[in-house]
Amino acid sequence: MVETVVEHVVADAGAFLKRAPLQEIGKNIYTLKDVVDEIRDKPTKRSLAFLPYKLNFKEPFPEHVRFGNYNLYCY
Repeated sequence: MVETVVEHVVADAGAFLKRAPLQEIGKNIYTLKDVVDEIRDKPTKRSLAFLPYKLNFKEPFPEHVRFGNYNLYCY
């Protein structure tokens, strides 16, 4: 079975805590600075320093934030 790699992946804290292989899922990995800031355990913080891919930080437009869910429309 051939794995499909998507163009863009938006990661939440759970992806980093579980050390998901995001580079195998998508070509471009995005998250929010607030997501990284909410990670407090030392092993996960250390692993973020050595990711095998570039982590892109985006912030959603305020009008696209509803009930804590972020749409992919970012500045």
